[in-house]
Amino acid sequence: MRPFTKEVLDHLEAHHGIASRAQLDAAGLSTQTVRRMVDSGNLVQVLKGVYRMPAVPFDELARCAAVCAGHSDVAISGPTAGRLWGFRRLPRDHRVHVLATPASHPTIAPWVVPYRTAAVHADDFVVRRDGIVVTSRERTALDLTRMVDRQDLRSIIEQAMHDGSLDEDKLRRVAVDWMSRGRPWVRRFLEVLGERVGGGAAESHGEVVVGDALARAGVRGLERQYRIDLPGYGPARFDLALPRRRLAIEIDLFPTHRETAGRQRDTWRDAAATEIGWTIERVAETDLGPNLAATVHRLLRAATR
Repeated sequence: MRPFTKEVLDHLEAHHGIASRAQLDAAGLSTQTVRRMVDSGNLVQVLKGVYRMPAVPFDELARCAAVCAGHSDVAISGPTAGRLWGFRRLPRDHRVHVLATPASHPTIAPWVVPYRTAAVHADDFVVRRDGIVVTSRERTALDLTRMVDRQDLRSIIEQAMHDGSLDEDKLRRVAVDWMSRGRPWVRRFLEVLGERVGGGAAESHGEVVVGDALARAGVRGLERQYRIDLPGYGPARFDLALPRRRLAIEIDLFPTHRETAGRQRDTWRDAAATEIGWTIERVAETDLGPNLAATVHRLLRAATR
């Protein structure tokens, strides 16, 4: 007898080498066959009623698939969900975090961290094609409030908005139903959301850092991702702008700004903006970190000329 049928192999390939007992049964493997495959090393039990194919690495995606295969009432959440969405500024915790119902016992595996709560809506979850159930971008940002500082949370919120085409109202709605004395982090999430610089979503953490620093220094009227039509150039967008002062601030962190074509395009755009009375200030990666205070001082001078 072949150890794996086509149906089993197709399932394992689509689910990071993971299958539950029920899924193996649906693919035509009897309990006795599964037991023989475990005894021969063709399958390895990783959680109660959940198996993996040894040839497939048991990486984070496989661990997420295993938890979801074994427990239909959980969803990947917190830093783990943040990594699945590609968020920046995440805690350095590579355990699998899950949301679970209050009375549930997802697993005793030491690499799984359950957060039990009834404060969920059905649309807080996204079911991926690989069987992993993960909290939505907006719910993931909300849950990360418990684990990151305000600036990192602001950066995560901006990325969730940018990558998911979300607006502030959608982010606000994911939180407002759960405000209570026992969840002060929900109020903190709403406070941070309410403090964001207006305009489009920041495309980098550097934009968040500079915008925050200028706001703390008392600059009012800042706008993110400010759109403008430049004569001889066309539609443009400034990372940060102070329209009443005709000041644009570009945060040059992406490698394209250092490439020849990127530098030429930046020069062309700056010249077009200067012709209609705008001042362009550029901030490089070396202008952040220990040099942030000096950079903010330079930008404040430009804003008050």
